[in-house]
Amino acid sequence: MLLFFLVSFIVISCTQNPNSSSLSKEKINLLLDKEVAVYHLYSESVQRSLPWNNTFRIRPFITSLFNQVIQNKLTLYNPIFEDTVFNTLEKDVWLNILKNDKNLTFDTTQFNELFFFEYWYLDTTDGFNFEKKLISWAPVKRENKGLKLLGKIKCSPLTLENKKVLATQLIYEFPLYDTLLLNEQLNKKKLIKILLDWSLHHPEKTYNPFTAKSMSKKELMQRISLNDSSFYFPYNDIKSLLFIENWYYDTINFSIEKEISSIAPVLYSYDNDEISKHILFVLHLKQKPLKLL
Repeated sequence: MLLFFLVSFIVISCTQNPNSSSLSKEKINLLLDKEVAVYHLYSESVQRSLPWNNTFRIRPFITSLFNQVIQNKLTLYNPIFEDTVFNTLEKDVWLNILKNDKNLTFDTTQFNELFFFEYWYLDTTDGFNFEKKLISWAPVKRENKGLKLLGKIKCSPLTLENKKVLATQLIYEFPLYDTLLLNEQLNKKKLIKILLDWSLHHPEKTYNPFTAKSMSKKELMQRISLNDSSFYFPYNDIKSLLFIENWYYDTINFSIEKEISSIAPVLYSYDNDEISKHILFVLHLKQKPLKLL
């Protein structure tokens, strides 16, 4: 009887105690990434080596940006602080970066790259939905010691009245394994696995990069070098992604918005010291199929 009373007392105490450890407030683990943050360096010199003739030029855009900054119509933020922290950059700092050391005049020819900090979102519950949300971007100046950011521009949602096209059908290669920008928050293998798995389940949504025609599952598997008895998946050999995007910007605050039109995995093969790149297939998300090569 005593044993039954003690057991009953313990059970009642545990169920009635709101401060029980099992009901304690859920803790936040700061070691887990809440967002998938991605760094991207868009280089005009690299673009010139690619087979696509993109019409977007960085220099005129940067020149218009600097004009706004010089007239105190636009604020630059200090790039040395954490990505989501925006502290105003002192005027004398960015003026010294902008000036050409030889003649002390403003020189925009030294800026041929753009640095982006953005969040990536991928959802395959209803189609293949891939989005990028820009947090900030910055003009980049190359120096002997590396890259130097003039100052970052904070991005906010674009308003319809100030929204203007910056570039259309901009094609560029995004390296998944970059020694300069590690992008450790981005799970590259998982991204490629999701991309390949979804495509194999929806082969009619995949297009041949040379003919722009929809592929059958058999053709898709041939391009990926798969067969029904294969245990090989080329996750490790896909080293980059090809993006086709439309870029927009706000004429007042120079926020930038990226719209992904198409995406394609690029497989690397090696022959001694030579690297060959192969576009496996293309997913056209928001545009009609087109030939890439």
